[in-house]
Amino acid sequence: MFDAIAGALAFFYDLWPSYGGAIALLTLVIMLVLSPLSIKSTRSMIKMQRVQPELKRLQAQYKGDREALNREMMAFYQANNINPFSSCLPMLLQMPVFIILYRVLSGLTKRDEDGFFAPGYISKDSALYDALHGTKEMLSWGIDLSRSALQQLQDEGVGTALPYMVLVVLVAGTAWYQQRQIAGRNPNAAANPQQQMIGKIMPFIFVPITISIPAGVVIYFVVSNLVRIGQQALVTKLEFGEGGSGNTIVTPTPSSPPPKQPGTKGTSGRVTPAAGNPARNRNKKRKRK
Repeated sequence: MFDAIAGALAFFYDLWPSYGGAIALLTLVIMLVLSPLSIKSTRSMIKMQRVQPELKRLQAQYKGDREALNREMMAFYQANNINPFSSCLPMLLQMPVFIILYRVLSGLTKRDEDGFFAPGYISKDSALYDALHGTKEMLSWGIDLSRSALQQLQDEGVGTALPYMVLVVLVAGTAWYQQRQIAGRNPNAAANPQQQMIGKIMPFIFVPITISIPAGVVIYFVVSNLVRIGQQALVTKLEFGEGGSGNTIVTPTPSSPPPKQPGTKGTSGRVTPAAGNPARNRNKKRKRK
């Protein structure tokens, strides 16, 4: 797998002789391959926001029966083709690619005893190997992609670390905007505190990660986030816009009757007393006599 990703990176370097450009092209192809799963996840996330009022109704209706509530909610999810864990899917899909790309970049910038690059994973006949071999920097767009923002900050100071920090801010900003895209489609967003919490925390999760990894991998995060933003905007417009099929909410027939609450009407239409009154019963008997 490492050789395959490195070979693809070398191929894209032939098309665009720029380290950053090759990584961007590789990211676009990876996102294209993952598009079916990503789009399905986007549909589920947006619909999950739209059905919050119905989920609230089910929770109130089956308040006293947790087992029946879980059964009815799963039936509701299935009827509406919703995956309740869809918000985690894009990150889970990207994590293996992130790990592989990190290892590949480390192999491409492996240094010999003299401190020069001795690239691994790629053919020595490739243009990418020729460009890296015998050099000490992986320069692209004025940034050494083999170094992290934290390394640059510690070794060179704030001035030279600024372009690296811009990449980190771009990752956090695009992650925040992705969450904002989904939450903004739900007029009842205030009723879903879990999604609000994810939207607040998620951008900050990326900061300690991207500040300590090579800038080349950070470019992967920036490009993949921008692609996700475009996918979410397209799915929202085509499927959840005016007249879109995503606006239809299916309410399946309940498989379990809602539990009776104390003090509610029974089947005869009368209010069922919560408890008897012994003194009142004795008085009724005396009157009958």
